[in-house]
Amino acid sequence: MKALTQDEVRRLLVCITDKRDKLLIQLGFVLGCRVSEIVAIRVRDILPDRIVIHDEKKDALRECVIDTETRSQLEHYLAKAWAPEPHRRHMLFYFSTKTANRILKKWCEVAGIPLDKRHWHALRHTYVVQSLEAGIPIGHVCEQTGDSPVTILRVYGRPGIDSRRQVINERGRFWK
Repeated sequence: MKALTQDEVRRLLVCITDKRDKLLIQLGFVLGCRVSEIVAIRVRDILPDRIVIHDEKKDALRECVIDTETRSQLEHYLAKAWAPEPHRRHMLFYFSTKTANRILKKWCEVAGIPLDKRHWHALRHTYVVQSLEAGIPIGHVCEQTGDSPVTILRVYGRPGIDSRRQVINERGRFWK
């Protein structure tokens, strides 16, 4: 499993012209949630500083924090582009996980993202890897993703080759 680089994330988000699609993918990066959790967000789950996520795997709720830029995009989308559909129970997005994956693949292709990174779980992986590399405490990452520390370290916490190379090169100065 590969995380997107910061340059790939930037290229992807810059190329998206559709407001709904951009919000969908931005939420994937910011929340670190599974695609099924993103498409299950109801408008009533959106609170001023966080979003309540329905964790299907654990049959539980968790609160995920969003940054101010994403919050602004979300508010703009709700005010300008979102319209409630009675039969959809006021869902934020009116489509399935399959459609969300198709949307992501389309924009990844436009951005020139490698084929092996054109899937939803790459967004979750990117969130975890970039959070850990930024020094965010593992407890915060666990709260956001709903995963245990063991899962985070075992599945996502393996440092990439570039990260390991940088650490080894920096430590090499001390060995001389």
